[in-house]
Amino acid sequence: MFERILVAFDGSESSRGACRVALEIAARFGSSVTVAVVHPPSDEPTDGRLELLVPVNPEGKTLAQMIEEMQKEAKTRKIPSLEPAFLQGDVVPTLLEYLRAHPHDLAITGSRGLSRGRRLLLGSVSSALVDSAPCPVLVVRPESPKSAATGTRPAPSRTRAAR
Repeated sequence: MFERILVAFDGSESSRGACRVALEIAARFGSSVTVAVVHPPSDEPTDGRLELLVPVNPEGKTLAQMIEEMQKEAKTRKIPSLEPAFLQGDVVPTLLEYLRAHPHDLAITGSRGLSRGRRLLLGSVSSALVDSAPCPVLVVRPESPKSAATGTRPAPSRTRAAR
């Protein structure tokens, strides 16, 4: 059913939640996972890999360290493969172009939980992917503080599938 899963990852808590869901689905279906990291456009002749070495979360972990941890977990869970895809450009068009060039059966992204007004003003990666991706998109909403503290799963309405 889901042979190839792409998960958008930027190191944020919402993208880490999306990765947890991607690994869970991949373990159940024997899927391979692509972790897409999109670096901003740059005039510099760089592929953005130096950014992988900069701490991005409160624990001081880098994107490279977090991806390495995901690869270890994938191996432990017998997931066929978990490979990063380092992309450069504006996030939404770059992810859509990648999905068209490298078909996947499912794309997973986190949601920052923006209000409707903020989504209209700032735009939303998850909304744009739901609207335009060539495959189904699963949007993982942030965990509530209560569910995170107790280790319980969020209510089913916390995760939204599209298409």
